[in-house]
Amino acid sequence: MIKPLSLYVHIPFCVHHCAYCDFNTYVEPAQSVLVKETVEAIGLDIAKASQERVAGQVLSERPLATVYFGGGTPTFLSIEQLTEIMAAIHSHFHLLPDAEISSEANPTSADVAKFAAMRALGFNHLSIGVQAFDNGLLTALDRFHTTTEAVHAYQAARAAGFTNVNLDLMFGLPNQTLPLWKASLEQAIQLAPEHLSLYALTIEPGTRFERLHVGGRLVLPDDETVVTMYEYAQQRLTQAGYIHYEISNFSLPGFACRHNLVYWHNEEYLGVGPGAVSYLGGWRWKRERLPKRYVQKVKNGENLCVEEECLAPPEALDETLLLGLRLRAGVSLHALRERFGLDPLERYKRGIEKLVQQGLLVQHGDILRVSDRALPITDTVIVELLASAEA
Repeated sequence: MIKPLSLYVHIPFCVHHCAYCDFNTYVEPAQSVLVKETVEAIGLDIAKASQERVAGQVLSERPLATVYFGGGTPTFLSIEQLTEIMAAIHSHFHLLPDAEISSEANPTSADVAKFAAMRALGFNHLSIGVQAFDNGLLTALDRFHTTTEAVHAYQAARAAGFTNVNLDLMFGLPNQTLPLWKASLEQAIQLAPEHLSLYALTIEPGTRFERLHVGGRLVLPDDETVVTMYEYAQQRLTQAGYIHYEISNFSLPGFACRHNLVYWHNEEYLGVGPGAVSYLGGWRWKRERLPKRYVQKVKNGENLCVEEECLAPPEALDETLLLGLRLRAGVSLHALRERFGLDPLERYKRGIEKLVQQGLLVQHGDILRVSDRALPITDTVIVELLASAEA
């Protein structure tokens, strides 16, 4: 049986670089030569990657179950450029009939006409970076759209025929209070998207927010308030009919993001575009991240890999457990044992016993998961569990 593959396409361009963002993004004029050349290079990257052989099998022989355009801002590209990349995908891969084809979008980077053209190209899942339904918070967050524009973008997606829409929201923002967070959630619920992703603001190294934070010029809610925001969102969204299937993600029944589930199950995927990561045959590698260098290397037929690692079974088990425990369904200990030839109950014996006793982990038969009350500190629980691993 041929196992399907997932494809990630990184579009590294934005019209504005937000102060909190540490993604591999670059501000370029839409009509710049670099943007045009990068799109062309991504097409060539797809063609070459499709012929790579992994575990004795050419990648083009594996059908695509999911395709995800991320960034950056994929909708920064013109519809002609998106068409060019999609044509390359169709030329070199077979897509399953029910493939999930996703794109991220910012509220000011698309309208009904562009969204409709994307639907015609086969996109069937849209993720809109709203972040907050409050103009003051959006300004504090260094976003460049308004609440009205966010609502209009969502309405444009619906008018274009998208029946699977995600909205990104953030909490723990500068000057954000619990009532302001509740108001954003209510606005999102009123719009009734199929999916909601909720992320706590993280101060990332090297960002403008880090410099402001270090200088004492960034007023953030305290940890207790941030936890309260998260717990309120769990309660309110569950009440509204959403399934809390991953720490930060909620969906209506049947609308969990299939592409992201590939990551959380630590399954194989191919990444193309500047800085994109691939995980195939036990190897993980990253492509050249600078667009100019990426374009040049693609043109010259050079090796795009700038970082790589091969995970031995113990490290691969650690990573799969780390990712899988983010899922509310938890992980199957039997499946881990079968996949890696190692027994998690032996490798993490001390950690599992301690964390179960503390009520932070729950073991129910074959399933291990983070307890409900430990959700706000999931990362801490996982770190402690992995630290207990036997050599």
